Amino acid sequence: MKILLDSARGHLPKLFWVALLLTVLVVIVKQLPASWFTGFISSQTACRVTLHQPIGTIWQGSAALGFSESNLAGGGCREPSALTERFHWTTQCNVVNGECGLSLSFSALDQPLLILLKLGQVTVASGEISLPATILEGAGNPWSTLRPRGQLSARWTELKIGKETTGTVRLMMSSLSSPISPVKPLGSYEMQVNLAQAGTVFSLSTTVGPLLLSGKGNMGAGTSPGLHFLGSATASAEAEESLIGLLSLLGKKDGEIYRMQY
Repeated sequence: MKILLDSARGHLPKLFWVALLLTVLVVIVKQLPASWFTGFISSQTACRVTLHQPIGTIWQGSAALGFSESNLAGGGCREPSALTERFHWTTQCNVVNGECGLSLSFSALDQPLLILLKLGQVTVASGEISLPATILEGAGNPWSTLRPRGQLSARWTELKIGKETTGTVRLMMSSLSSPISPVKPLGSYEMQVNLAQAGTVFSLSTTVGPLLLSGKGNMGAGTSPGLHFLGSATASAEAEESLIGLLSLLGKKDGEIYRMQY
């Protein structure tokens, strides 16, 4: 009996320190601030999307999304040109399965958005959202030139990003206007975005309106990283004279059309 007690007493300090270390690690992880997400989101989107004024922890908190053009000069992200309302999130993780579930509640969403995070894979449930068109300015040209005003809505299928990348996003821009144009509205437009392992490709088309935009682009496809777009801009016959100034800002004249290349 004496030998057994001595043996147990010899192991007690090691077990104590292991338990203490695990407890400290759990406390640290549970208290990780929401701002921990900020740098990750900014780096993954080249500062086009930022987490604005996050509060709480990575497990439960709130923030707004900021949108701006990519900061090519480096040295941190620019101040956002457009902001959403605040959204709230809760996170739960399962250590056994090695996955975390994130639920986002936001007034612009048709229902809470569910995101599943696993090693090397992010899955976003299908959904729908409505936002002001001003957030498009953060996508770069031609939207940063147009500075659009109006309504933007998006619908998407289940999106997978990581080891497997698939999904489709459809953006509808309704009755857009611009502070730099006397013609209001300029039109309504649709953008189709297809996610794939080789890169994201998208197309722009005009639904209706005097300003006619069309084009195709890609992001992260091929050997050249970043966002690339090639398209054209024209105007209906009755609005061509009123829109010539705006058209010249969007691209270089080539015959009857204005070439947009970004």
